[in-house]
Amino acid sequence: MSFVPSSYAAVFFDCDGVLVDSEALAGRAIYQSLMDVGLSLTMEEVNEKYIGQSFRTCLGMIEEQLGHPVPDDFIDNNRGYYWTLMEKELVPMTDVATVLEAMTIPYAVVTNSQTKELDFKLKKTNLEKYFPTNIRFDTESVGVAKPNPEIYLRAAAGMGVDIKQCLIIEDSLPGLKAATGSGATVWAYRPHPSPAELQAMGVKRIFTQWSEF
Repeated sequence: MSFVPSSYAAVFFDCDGVLVDSEALAGRAIYQSLMDVGLSLTMEEVNEKYIGQSFRTCLGMIEEQLGHPVPDDFIDNNRGYYWTLMEKELVPMTDVATVLEAMTIPYAVVTNSQTKELDFKLKKTNLEKYFPTNIRFDTESVGVAKPNPEIYLRAAAGMGVDIKQCLIIEDSLPGLKAATGSGATVWAYRPHPSPAELQAMGVKRIFTQWSEF
């Protein structure tokens, strides 16, 4: 297994779909919530439209499609679906702990998750020891969400590094847009966008297993 060159000032990891295998669970929870309000989409359509977006963005998209606000119990029900799935099925990505164990340069997690969700995901998957709270940058605490590159700029400022000297690992379209827009070098792990879309965004490398990192 090879590891990241020490020439980078820091590495920023996305969480969902990069560190932990949670995106499929989020998609299933949204699918159920859409069914609850009479919106019939395939899982493929749900994944393409919603995965990687912040929950606030997803909510706005759903209300736009409905043409009116979601029911009062929509958010609680969706969060219930998601947490139940995470408690039963959430696991870390294969070999990611080995990579984190071997890291010799600064790194952090930057995510569209809420603070409580990020804390749970890292604890559930036994990754929390690699990410003390000072290197966790979530959309709730940072105050901005992907695809806005500002979330990565603020994370870099918080780490005291130049974002242009950093490496970002992302998978979803919103995350990759934020990453490439920040000025960092970007690698895509099991990316959702097509090769043509990745090339257009300037993604430098694609890999599908952490053993390739």
